[in-house]
Amino acid sequence: MSSDPNQPPVVPGPREPGQPAAAPVYTPPAPAQQEFTPPSYESLPLERPLLEKRPEILIGLATAGGFVAAQILGRMRGR
Repeated sequence: MSSDPNQPPVVPGPREPGQPAAAPVYTPPAPAQQEFTPPSYESLPLERPLLEKRPEILIGLATAGGFVAAQILGRMRGR
């Protein structure tokens, strides 16, 4: 088989001296692949939750929750 894709394939086997080689089978060319083009607009950033935007809120809630838990446990112990 020829390494050049433009050359017709070689048909193996014996043939008569005056007989022409077998005609190559037509194979249509592969369709050209299109390259990926990114969209022409900029996508909007994903909206983050409030606690990711403002972590100090999470710290304040944890502090307040700890204070409330301490008050409840203190009253249960009789303080």
